[in-house]
Formats: sequence, structure tokens, C-alpha cells
Amino acid sequence: MKTMSSRVAFWLSASAVALVFSSTSVSAQGPGVHLTRNGFRTPIFGVSQVRDASGGVTAACATLTPTQVEAARFDRQVSRAMAASSPQAVVSGGENGATFNITYTDADGTGFNDTVNGATRRRSFEAAVTAWSKVIKAPQPIEIAASMHTLDDGDNNPQTVLLATAGPTDFWVIEDTATPSSLAWQKLGGKYDNGSPSDITVNVNDQADWDYAVNGVSAEGKFSFVYTLMHELAHGLGMVDSFDPETGNLLNDPIPFAYDRFVNKGYGAPNLVMNHASEEKKRDLKSNDLFFNGPSANETSLQSIRPLPMIKLYAPDPHQAGSSVSHVEQDLYADLQTGLMTPVGFGQGSNLIDTLTLSIMKDLGYELVPDAPNASTPTRTRQ
Repeated sequence: MKTMSSRVAFWLSASAVALVFSSTSVSAQGPGVHLTRNGFRTPIFGVSQVRDASGGVTAACATLTPTQVEAARFDRQVSRAMAASSPQAVVSGGENGATFNITYTDADGTGFNDTVNGATRRRSFEAAVTAWSKVIKAPQPIEIAASMHTLDDGDNNPQTVLLATAGPTDFWVIEDTATPSSLAWQKLGGKYDNGSPSDITVNVNDQADWDYAVNGVSAEGKFSFVYTLMHELAHGLGMVDSFDPETGNLLNDPIPFAYDRFVNKGYGAPNLVMNHASEEKKRDLKSNDLFFNGPSANETSLQSIRPLPMIKLYAPDPHQAGSSVSHVEQDLYADLQTGLMTPVGFGQGSNLIDTLTLSIMKDLGYELVPDAPNASTPTRTRQ
């Protein structure tokens, strides 16, 4: 046992992996920041329906308020007894793909287990999971805890409706990096007994105007359940940053998330934001000049419909909590072939994941399935 300020770390193997617990005196900081069982501060992402002045609706992704986190029940731990007694499903991408074990944690007759709509809801959720199972290789099963209930966003604003939330359930430290457990188990070749029962937590609003079509396309005025959950699952798999815009520090300073290690200022040369001083980081996060600098992402970006040396990230001024940094640039990548991980308007689409998103996942540490079906990004001369 080794004490590190207010944390206690239990070292499990050759200083490569640490399970970190925060003391009760340490609280989560910032809007929508959840303190995991292991003591990691992590933003929780949620998709909201936003209605504009003309009556049009769109989907927008951002971090949740503390009230929304509570309503989403994100911090409700799934016990092993609950996991064993709840309805479950296995989604497999085949011999070369990933296996996801889904536990539907709703009470009998509610949510995903509703006697009338439950089968349709589960089918659509499993279609979203299937899209990921076919494109990433994960020899170790990834566990998802999924619930569907009324999500009260707490703002009393009828123009906005919280549609769904998702995030990594917990993290492990591998090579000085906070790694979401879904990825950690792949790197470690197995799951530790004291790991959380779930790797990704997903909550969906059963009152939203969902279109459950499994092809990811939705009717006018409705939101694609499949495409929206494909987006949220990407955050759960690790497309999430830990920069605090108020302080410029990492939420778990000095330990970065895996995603943080690729956030670059500019695209002319390696210039990682995490290495900058606090005041400089605060300016970086709203500079409109952030990029994802990973070898796979860079190669894919040069071949995309908007070729740049690196994938541009969303970093407007003022900073948009949750939308900034952890999404790709809205204006550049709104096209269906690149738009799954834009922050706004991704609720209509397909059941395929674009190559920009896949290349980011590869740089984070996931192995990709060769020649997997995806929303392709053919080479095109920039106009």
C-alpha cells in the first residue's frame, strides 16, 4: 500500500497498473463530473434535444449538470448479484470482432424490460452495440450496464430534453495513463476480480421521441436511437478528455486520460496541450486550434473529405462544457461520412462508424478489424 496525497494506490503488477481510490474528503469538481468507484474524476456525457426559435429540433452532446448526473443514476453501481439476476444479452462481432455483454438493469416491466416496448428497445440498442462489435477487436469482453427510464434534466426548460447519457464506468492506470476499463482489459489480457461489473454505463430517456429503426436513419421529428447510442458508446469506450477549463489542469492531475495524450495545439508540429502551463491550457481549450495528433488519425485525416495533417477538434470560444475537445470540429465534419462524433446534429445517420472515429480509437489503443464495414471517407480535393 502506498499513499499519494489523498489517494491510496494498490500496486498490482510491476508498477504498470494501479487501482486508485480517493478518500471521502475528495469531491468531484466541475459540472457533470462524476467520481468513480476508483476515485477518478470523469465527465459524464449526455445527448439533449434542443429546439430552436423556429421550432426545429436537433441533438447536441455536452457534459451533464450535477442534477442531470443524479437523474441519470450514473453513479448507481451494478452489483454482481444484480448483474446475475438481470436480463442479459451478448453481442459479438464474430471471430475478429469484439464481444459486448449487456446487462439490462431495469426493473421488470420497465425501460428495456418493458412488456410492450422492451424487445424493440433492446433490439435497437443491440444494433448500436453491433456496429462497434464489427469494427474494434476486443478479445476480452466489454461489459455494458444499460438502463432506460425518465431522465429529468432539472432545468424546467421545455425546449431541451435529455435523451441519453453514457461514459466509462471506471479507469485503471496503465503506463501513467488513466485508461477506461473497456480498453484496460484488452491491454492487460484479462479482467481483475476487483474491477467494476460494468465497463460502460448507459442511461436512455424512455420519454424521448425515438425512432428505433436499426439502420440508424430516423423519421422527421424523431431521433435515431441507434445512431445516438453509437455516438454515446464512443464516449464510453474512451473518447473523453479530462481538461478542466476553469483551472487548466487535468481532472486527475497529474494522470491524463488516454485521449488527453493526443490533444494538440495547432497541426504544424507535436505540441501537446497537457504539457502546457495552466493558463496556457485555459487559452488552448477555446482557441479553435486543437487537433487530435495520433499516427492513425493523422493518416486518415489526410485522406478524408476534409484533408488536414491532423483531425481538427471542436474548441470554440467560449468553451462549451463537454462539447469542446471531446468531439471533432462541427463545421468540417458534419458530413454523414465523418459526422458521428460532431457535438451537434448527429441524430440522423446510418449504422456505420466513420473512419475518423475509428482512427481515433486505434490511437487510443484499440485494435481495429481489418476491412470492417464503415462510413468511408474517400479522398477528395479540398474546395
